[in-house]
Amino acid sequence: MILKKSVSKHRFKELTYPHMTLVYNLALKYTGNAFDAEDIVQETYMMAFNKFHQLKDPSKCKPWLIRILRNNFLKTCQKSKSRQRLLESEYVEYLKQQIRTKDAEDLIVKQASDRIVKEAIDRLPVKYREVLMLYYMDEMLYKDIAQTLDIPMGTVMSRLTRAREGLKTDLLKQMKRSGNNILDFKLPWKQDEL
Repeated sequence: MILKKSVSKHRFKELTYPHMTLVYNLALKYTGNAFDAEDIVQETYMMAFNKFHQLKDPSKCKPWLIRILRNNFLKTCQKSKSRQRLLESEYVEYLKQQIRTKDAEDLIVKQASDRIVKEAIDRLPVKYREVLMLYYMDEMLYKDIAQTLDIPMGTVMSRLTRAREGLKTDLLKQMKRSGNNILDFKLPWKQDEL
């Protein structure tokens, strides 16, 4: 019995450890902070180890791990909707320590743009946000996303389309409200046309 467990530990490490960086990066994108990401990754790997006997096809280890991670994330989201964010004072202190005065304005504009886009992504429903993140940030193919999320490929494509449209609509509404280009890039149309 002990020999069998050690063999499964070795096999578990062999199959799952190469995907740990991807799982951690995805958890970081889901949670928004390193502490929660580490917790979810640890929980994911513990659950995966306990259910390792359920993995029938070793070539599907990566989607299997991502599915476990996703389920753990959704479970924690239901428990707590709040996320840790940097306090404004901590953010200002960080800027003072890390940048020179001449670079401050450029850095603030870029970080504000990044924050606006991230907040717009965070406002998307989870089913659209996860497809968007897997496609653009993890550069997964439609078929891999479908396999990972256990949904048809057509659903992946429609969710990705809806996610893009939702993100575009949200950003355009913010831009219209502010009266100027809130993002750090030029749009191909005039603001009068909005």
